[in-house]
Amino acid sequence: MMIFAAPAWADTPNGQTIFLHGNGNGAMPCAACHGQDGAGNSAIGAPKLAGLPAVAVKSYLAKFANGDGGNATMQYIAQALAPAETDAVANYISSLK
Repeated sequence: MMIFAAPAWADTPNGQTIFLHGNGNGAMPCAACHGQDGAGNSAIGAPKLAGLPAVAVKSYLAKFANGDGGNATMQYIAQALAPAETDAVANYISSLK
């Protein structure tokens, strides 16, 4: 019997997919509140995310995951993201114009 290892890219989360559709593990899609283009929604207090540096997004999500800042929804979402998913989402957000 042969066993093949899955390619490394198979485990790499897709930041765009998580941003638009969530992660299937409790993290709602970012786009639900922040818009598909990351422009934000001032009517509900969801800030613009598009173009933020990835390091800033990761920092915010880490704080939210620790219960420091954000609202209960953002804290829950941040806690539902695996570290690799946080990285992928942050990189995707930083790529938005």
